[in-house]
Amino acid sequence: MIIELFGPPGAGKTTFLRGLCRAMVKHGINVKTVNGYRLIEYGSAQDDGQEVRHAIGRIIKKVATSGPVLLSTLPKDSVAARLLASIPLRSRTWSWRMKVDIALLCESWRKAQESDGYFIFEEGLVQALCALVLLARTPSIDVVCDGVALLPRPDLLVQLDAPQETLRRRLMDRHAQQPFLEVLLFELGVERGLKQADISRQIGEYLRQDEWPLIQVNGADPHNFDKVITRILGQHSS
Repeated sequence: MIIELFGPPGAGKTTFLRGLCRAMVKHGINVKTVNGYRLIEYGSAQDDGQEVRHAIGRIIKKVATSGPVLLSTLPKDSVAARLLASIPLRSRTWSWRMKVDIALLCESWRKAQESDGYFIFEEGLVQALCALVLLARTPSIDVVCDGVALLPRPDLLVQLDAPQETLRRRLMDRHAQQPFLEVLLFELGVERGLKQADISRQIGEYLRQDEWPLIQVNGADPHNFDKVITRILGQHSS
C-alpha cells in the first residue's frame, strides 16, 4: 500500500508522518517512509526512524545519488521523462534538480508497487508536481491537468495545509535554524514556499474533483493529526 503526503513547506508533513508511523507500528503494521533517495524503516513504536537530514551528511548523500541520474537519459515513455517534458522550467539548474528528484521518486514508486507492506512518501509525485508548477516557465491550469494525468494514484493521498501566516512563521524559523549551505541547496525560500502553498491548494482541489483518495489535514492543529491518523488506521489497518 502506498500513502503519499503533500503540502507546502511548514505545513507539518514530517510531524504527521512520524505520528502516523508510530501509530501504525503500535498496530503491528510494518511501514517504510520514502523521500526520493531516503528510505527509513520503522521497527518499533518508539523508533524515530533516524536519518541524516541536515548539513554535510545530507549533501553528500544527495550528490552521490544525483550524479548517475544527471548523466543518464530517461526513457521517453517513462513518467519522469513525460512529466518533465510537459512542464518546462524557467531555470536550467532547477531542471537538473527536478530531473534527479523525480527520477528517484519514480524508481521508489516502482519498488513500492512491487513490494508488500506499507510505504509512505513524505514528499511524493504530487508534491513534485507542485514544485514543477511553481518553477514552470508558464504555469497554468492546463499544466496542472496535464501533469496530474501522468501521475500514478496512491492508495491514499494526504494533503496538509496551514494558514498563510502560520506557514510564514514556521518557514522563517526553519531558515533561521538551518545551515546556510543546506538552505542554498535544498530550500525554496520563504516567499516561494508561500507561493507553493497556493499551488498545493489548487492542485488539491483539482484532485478532489477528480476523485482521488484524498484526506485533508489542518497542519496548524495537532489534535487534527490524531483524528486523521485514527481514521486512516480504521480504513486501512484491517
